[in-house]
Amino acid sequence: MTAGEVHIWRIDLDQADAERRRCWALLSPDERERAMRFRFAVHRRRFTVAHGALREILGQYAAADPRDLRFGAGENGKPFLESEPVTFNLSHSAELAVLAVGTDVRIGVDVEHQRADSDHLAIADRFFSPREAAVLRAIDPESRPDAFLECWTRKEAYIKALGAGLSIALDSFDVAFGPGVAPAFLRVDGDPDAPLRWTLHDVDIDPGYRAALMVEGRGHGLLRRAWAPAS
Repeated sequence: MTAGEVHIWRIDLDQADAERRRCWALLSPDERERAMRFRFAVHRRRFTVAHGALREILGQYAAADPRDLRFGAGENGKPFLESEPVTFNLSHSAELAVLAVGTDVRIGVDVEHQRADSDHLAIADRFFSPREAAVLRAIDPESRPDAFLECWTRKEAYIKALGAGLSIALDSFDVAFGPGVAPAFLRVDGDPDAPLRWTLHDVDIDPGYRAALMVEGRGHGLLRRAWAPAS
């Protein structure tokens, strides 16, 4: 990876048992314990594959055995790779995960699977900014579910880039969204220069999913990659 690049990895979580076992072998004892906390087997499988793939991919950048990687956590729990300039962010939903990898740059990525039964307007009224809720309400009902997910992933990508979790309210900043609207970071409460310091991108992903990437700075080259299971 060269300076100024961000690599975006697509990870298929629907893997055969042999691949799941291989991923399990890469996990740390703590990660295995976290996997076993899931009540349902499908969630354990998805966690195992996502984090096994994460270790395998980051091991390539760090030129290290994936099992030897050591992770720390920021103030609000965002993980980082110890003793390495590699920065990353992982998101997964249903059977798909997306991993963004950079060098010495803050990045956030979010992927979401579309749920047709969601009450998009009610969620927007509760969590989005008034401007965003009004934009969503003005979009025709047929296009509204995709527009909602577009807004949600663009906002989550920023929160994940900061690593601030629930300490940042979703209605404290605005993103542009809607049919034909290019991704743009518009406003942050109390920080008028924030939109100039960040770049928001959509990530083309599988049908039924939406994904977005937030990168600190300008002019980064985005490279798409796909994780290929070894088995």
